[in-house]
Amino acid sequence: MKSLKITITLALFLVSFSFLTAQEYTISGYVRDSENGETLIGAFIFLSENGASTVTNEYGFYSITVEEGTYTLNGTYLGYKDNIQSIRLDQNRTINLELVSDANTLDEVIVVAEEVDRNVKSLQMSVNKLDIKTLQKLPTLLGETEILRGIQLLPGVTSVGEGAAGFNVRGGSIDQNLVLLDEAPVYNSSHLFGFFSVFNPDAVKDVKLYKGGIPSRFGGRLSSILDVRMKEGNNKNLEVNGGIGTIFSRLSVEAPLIKDKSSFVIAGRRSYIDVLAKPFLDDDAGETVLNFYDLTLKTNYKFSDKDQIFLSGYFGRDNFGFGSAAGFNWGNQTGTFRWNHLFSDKLFANLTTYYSNYDYQINFGDTNEDSFDWSANIKNYSIKPEFSYFIRPQNILRFGGQSIYYIFEPANAISVSNDLVTDISTSEQYSLESNVFVEN
Repeated sequence: MKSLKITITLALFLVSFSFLTAQEYTISGYVRDSENGETLIGAFIFLSENGASTVTNEYGFYSITVEEGTYTLNGTYLGYKDNIQSIRLDQNRTINLELVSDANTLDEVIVVAEEVDRNVKSLQMSVNKLDIKTLQKLPTLLGETEILRGIQLLPGVTSVGEGAAGFNVRGGSIDQNLVLLDEAPVYNSSHLFGFFSVFNPDAVKDVKLYKGGIPSRFGGRLSSILDVRMKEGNNKNLEVNGGIGTIFSRLSVEAPLIKDKSSFVIAGRRSYIDVLAKPFLDDDAGETVLNFYDLTLKTNYKFSDKDQIFLSGYFGRDNFGFGSAAGFNWGNQTGTFRWNHLFSDKLFANLTTYYSNYDYQINFGDTNEDSFDWSANIKNYSIKPEFSYFIRPQNILRFGGQSIYYIFEPANAISVSNDLVTDISTSEQYSLESNVFVEN
């Protein structure tokens, strides 16, 4: 009896030891477009043998940890051919995948409904993701691709009104949405009184709208988060796009600075309604100004397989006026610097700093006796370290913090009436917002 107990104890020990000593290794890397080197956000990565799967993050990075063995690694993304590789996993492996665009036309389309309980099984609910290729296929206004109009076609999203580029989400107001361009907030996302948005489709890679269950890393808004990500630029070949439209013309250039290591993209637009209308206006209205312009640019540099930096910016302005007699204008400026670093195959870090400035100006009168000039602005300065730890394919831990310094200038106003100068300006206001966050 004693020998039987010893045998059972030894067997249990050996089984426990085999579980404890089972080796686990990590497969990680980036998924990119083979033609231009752009990272692919939300690409699906899975192993055929055990079904372990994950998706790439906002920077195209993925990580899967499984036991030692031989696996078939699959990389898939809508509109691209699958990249399938057989690997022997006996150590941590870095495997970067390049996917080739699939231009084949489908002979038939099969529509399959989602699972009934998908809305409760999904890790992230109330999220709509649109890539720029999808947006370019939607109906357009005057032939121009418009991102915010594409957003308005989604469930739960309504237009602010006819001829407006803003949007309401599930009954909320327009100011309850947080609009981000490469993580920097944009306070006025429209051009030309709402007919067009500030986002140049030639420079946009990915658009994601959070309508509910907003992740804590965004800080939060009552209605939604619109997260717009810009292209990094073609790091393989020179690419030039442009167009001449009825409202505005556009031009974008992207090219490698150092092939497969550094690239840039620069895109600009300029409207010319006032220029086209000038010959048809009389002398009194000849000085009418109605235009907008914007410039979007981004560059990046890859120091090593573990470090990469990004620098992006946006500059745009709308002008409306009748010479110097009356007018108003507004504009956004943003700048974002980001540093990606891999501490290990499982720990991905991103440090973001940004600057955002929105200003608005209005004036009446063009004489020294009677005039009114008013301006206001809001500036943001922020730093945000963020970490992603890939515990398991189905379990990702995010943590970090953020500090935002606000400078408000409610009114810088001077009024002149009958040579009497009145300063009705208000003092600047300051605020500091800091937070830490953890997501699992």
